[in-house]
Amino acid sequence: MPTERDHTSIWWSDGFPGRVSGAPWHRCFQTGHYRFVLDTQKLSVSHFASSTSEPTSKPTSPPLKLTIDQDGKTYTCTAGGEATRHGGPRLIESGRFFQRADVTDLQFTSQDGDRLDAEARFETAAWSDRLSMSLIARPGLQPIPAGHDCFGRINGGYGLDGTNDFDVPHDPVLESPEFTLCLWAFVPSDYQASEKTPPWLVCKNRNEATNGNFGIVIANGIPEARLNIGGPENQFVAKAKRDSLKLNAWNFMAISYDGQTLRLYVNRQPAFKTQVGRKRTPGGNSMTFGRRQDNPTNRYRFRGVIDEIHYYSSALSESQIHQHLHRPGLADKAKPALKWTFRSDITASQTQPRQRWKAGSMKLQFGAISQNTNVGPQMNPQDWQQVALAFDPMKMSPLPATSGVVVKASELTSGKERPSQFDPVLGWHRINLDGVAPIVPKKKTTSTGDIRNDSMERIKLVMSNPADKKQTARLMFEKTDHGILQSIGTPITGVSAILRDTNGNPTGIPVQLSKNWHRHPEAGPHQGQWFHGISQVVLPPGQTVELELSIVYGHWGGVPAASHAQLSLIGWGSNQLWQQTALGAWGESLCLEPEQAQVDCTITDVRPLMVRSMSGDKQWGWTNNVGGGDFFRLFDPDGVRAAHSAMKVKRIRQGPCLTEVTNLGQLTKGVDHATTVSLTRSDDVVRATYQLRLNVKKATDFSRFVVFQIGSDTYFSANNRKMAIGKAAGLTKQWNTHWGGNKYRTQPTQWAGPIPWASIHDSAQGTQGASANRGIIVRYWDAKLGGKKALPWIAEYGVNARGRDTSVLDVLPPPDVKRLQPGDYISATIEHLVVPQFAKDYYGPNRIQHSALQQFENTWRMVYHEATADYRDVTVPTGKLQRKYPDIRIAAEGNVAKLVLKGGTGYVPITFTGLTRPVGNTLFVDGQPLNQSVHGNDFWQTDYSVDTKTWSRTYNVRNDRPGTPQTIELREGL
Repeated sequence: MPTERDHTSIWWSDGFPGRVSGAPWHRCFQTGHYRFVLDTQKLSVSHFASSTSEPTSKPTSPPLKLTIDQDGKTYTCTAGGEATRHGGPRLIESGRFFQRADVTDLQFTSQDGDRLDAEARFETAAWSDRLSMSLIARPGLQPIPAGHDCFGRINGGYGLDGTNDFDVPHDPVLESPEFTLCLWAFVPSDYQASEKTPPWLVCKNRNEATNGNFGIVIANGIPEARLNIGGPENQFVAKAKRDSLKLNAWNFMAISYDGQTLRLYVNRQPAFKTQVGRKRTPGGNSMTFGRRQDNPTNRYRFRGVIDEIHYYSSALSESQIHQHLHRPGLADKAKPALKWTFRSDITASQTQPRQRWKAGSMKLQFGAISQNTNVGPQMNPQDWQQVALAFDPMKMSPLPATSGVVVKASELTSGKERPSQFDPVLGWHRINLDGVAPIVPKKKTTSTGDIRNDSMERIKLVMSNPADKKQTARLMFEKTDHGILQSIGTPITGVSAILRDTNGNPTGIPVQLSKNWHRHPEAGPHQGQWFHGISQVVLPPGQTVELELSIVYGHWGGVPAASHAQLSLIGWGSNQLWQQTALGAWGESLCLEPEQAQVDCTITDVRPLMVRSMSGDKQWGWTNNVGGGDFFRLFDPDGVRAAHSAMKVKRIRQGPCLTEVTNLGQLTKGVDHATTVSLTRSDDVVRATYQLRLNVKKATDFSRFVVFQIGSDTYFSANNRKMAIGKAAGLTKQWNTHWGGNKYRTQPTQWAGPIPWASIHDSAQGTQGASANRGIIVRYWDAKLGGKKALPWIAEYGVNARGRDTSVLDVLPPPDVKRLQPGDYISATIEHLVVPQFAKDYYGPNRIQHSALQQFENTWRMVYHEATADYRDVTVPTGKLQRKYPDIRIAAEGNVAKLVLKGGTGYVPITFTGLTRPVGNTLFVDGQPLNQSVHGNDFWQTDYSVDTKTWSRTYNVRNDRPGTPQTIELREGL
């Protein structure tokens, strides 16, 4: 099992510098064995020490030196790249066992000041007891040449370097009543020559406000077809989807008009269109490629390459349009009226050509250890070259390039062997699981409506240690772009990976979950869909250990599984820590960004469970976002917000029955805070639970202090027309919301119990598919604020953010408290509910949820129902009650426990702690053994505590009769 030293963390020392003014670019790594700080701007190590060293001992700063030799000259890395959407310091994968990050756009300079034209990045990969550093580089891109001396899609093309254009004089043919213009465009990442003006790929007749104008413009990365019939107030736009444009690649585009509809085609996407229904007005100006036609300056200019331009005096059908995409350069059955191709003596290229390096080398040195590799003209300039150090950070000595253990993997049912390869740099055995056939139950086992949700992948692992000392097998279970064969929902959003013994019992050995599904090609390596399940197993001397890896997506034991993973933002942008939780595998349920890098709040996207998807009436799909929220928003007396800084993560449980992850950091140097986030396996609603902790060590004045809010000052994705607050006895008050203004719309109200609750309902989202209402319930509250005991208060706050007005609900300190005093604290447990708005939207199996929606849909009564029905009355004849929310937690006595539960909705999570072994117990409910398994022993969760060296088990007990007591026993034996 893991030890108390088998952990890793990564964070920004004073908060993410891109969000926190003046914060240094200091990325901190800490494990159970060592710690170090990387300055990502200077690309230097400012702090390096063993975790076993005395706290008063001075840390070292071993020199980090990266060099590339070219043509007899040495170039040294002098800086890391600045943070951009896809570049600079990036977090690749992060979790309990392993942290991997890089810094892109490194600058290499010689002593005489020359810059090396190279694309280079520096990568770190940290386990608790080993560390690797890598320099990865290749030659830089050749500039796009202006004019006819440029590569093309078919032979040569026409290069646009941001200062030139390709101008076609006016021809009456170009003013035909119907038309189609097709072309290919190579779009580099720096396609926008001017930062302030969007580039026109092609523009006929002056500009978009001119009668008779048409063309294609790229606005904020999205292609748009423009057509003007009637002058300035008669501009029509057909806009493509975000991400339809591929950067650093060739793109096929076409604009057409048939007298009724303006259409835009981008690559393989269906036509984007808008209705016009007017006769074209002829123009008299030229058609210009590479800029807006009436602007000869450097504004509105496109940088890239164009090729194979065809103009037709008719509106082609979609099948004819796609001929150009699939068979560029071949003759058309519909002959173009005008056609432009370019030099036939120039070689086509699918990528922008790169420079070629001469004979030289790359070298990486850290302290006294170093490594180098040769580079030269024999290398393919598109290929990355790597030099790496893998070393023991406590001894500062290199590690061997071979593994001392043998790891074999095979599919459990077929025996088919899966590829397993040791990576000496990353230190893991990479086990590829692409194309593993899911095991689908032969008969229907649940009432959720689709048996495919019960699929499971099962992999047999055999790990051998031939040495006479214990060794660690570091494992990385990999799924690449099309490796998941689960055929329902969006499987990668809900992966749960569990290590079980040969009898199918969960072992409690954690599996770190990291994934990506975004595909921006400009992000380079690591973009595209992938899943990495990372773990480690300590193998005794001379022993062979056999385990089973079980992977589920939608269900665990026939009920939607709860999972907590790190979603890498490499393929999306921003590139900092993003936590993605899910119930089932039908899209995200709750997302958090502890360092608040993108939208200045912690709770980001939130989506309801098992309601009609945002594409309409579809089931098992992504649902509409009703997100936004935050914890501990403190503003100083001048209204300046205190940033969340030094945000560390402690991953305790990652599912599939219960998740438990703590994000902890500082508001100021004198105020510490922590939030533990949990999601539980269930089939009714998304029920996130936040355990909030605040400790004040230094007096802190404030103008506004929000303990908790739904949505957020800076990010929200739902508008609601009503709010209500109440307690166990019922409704206290309800009111119509007043959006906008960035001010409080109601006076604070003391939010006293028992069971204080609040409803944000009557959603006005107005999007396709189902929306949702939200609610919050205080399950526990203990606070001292301003030096005295304090109850929570609540108020509506109207905000304007991202160009829209809405209202959020703030949980506040008492109105007379304007200073936090040393010794002040908050300890609270708050539930965050995401409730279907209407009964017709929910297709899940929970009959109590159906009944409640039929009676109380789109009213405050849905939250009130959850607040009271899920009130858990617990007595414990055997064992000790530790808490009631988010799970009922019982400390077992001698591996057994007994409780009587009255209340609870959905599937109530119950955890038994202090078990001396991971196996040998059975749960009984009202005298009957509980068995929810589909594939055998696949319905409970086991976790191991490194502090107590004991195990816990979590079950989810279904409660269809909340008012009827249930007797629940954990007994010894099978």
